[in-house]
Amino acid sequence: MSVKGIIWDYDGTLVDTRVKNYNVARALLTSFVGERAKDFPAFASLEIYETANRKYANWRELYHKEFGLNDEETNAAGSLWTEYQLRDTTDVEFYDGVGETVLRLKKYPHGIVSQNSHQNIKNNLERHGILDHFRFIIGYEEVDIRKQKPDPEGLLMGISKIGNFNHADTIVYVGDHDTDAHCANNANQQLGRKAIVTIAAAYGLYDPTGGWTHKPDFTAHHPSEIVKIVESIDKG
Repeated sequence: MSVKGIIWDYDGTLVDTRVKNYNVARALLTSFVGERAKDFPAFASLEIYETANRKYANWRELYHKEFGLNDEETNAAGSLWTEYQLRDTTDVEFYDGVGETVLRLKKYPHGIVSQNSHQNIKNNLERHGILDHFRFIIGYEEVDIRKQKPDPEGLLMGISKIGNFNHADTIVYVGDHDTDAHCANNANQQLGRKAIVTIAAAYGLYDPTGGWTHKPDFTAHHPSEIVKIVESIDKG
């Protein structure tokens, strides 16, 4: 196999956005549904919100099942995400070693496929001086609202941006959520072969893979391990 490129998830993979996303979700839902937002159990603490967030496949399912929004309300709330992300001033930090890992793998094209906002991601990459190392960013705005991960549309869009992808090529996809592995499996099925190899980003507060229904091909407990994994995959 020859590694053609590396695609990253964003939240929980490149950066620790837990506090920012918690603050944004509370502000957005409070604005959207009023004072009853304070009664949502998921907002009782950051830890409870994070547990709820990881329980669902994507933000749409979270908004449906945890906050009780219907499809129309979920679409409307989703349309406000970028505005509230850019308005919120909570700083986010890249995980230790991520920037160095991207630089050590600079011979490969890098991209991001995320359910966060394109502009928000771009701003953070630029602020930390590594925007130029990413060929593309695909945020939730670029993907049909009904085809967010684990639907493979965003990931397949990313592969098309890498270009010249043939039978001998492999894409490495790094993510921190079962949904990322599920998304890669769906993309592989659509491509008709094992074209995407997954690495679980397990260098946050805990190893997230124990409850995953779609097991990753590899697990990295520190970003530096991604370098060794990619080099072991790349036989080109």
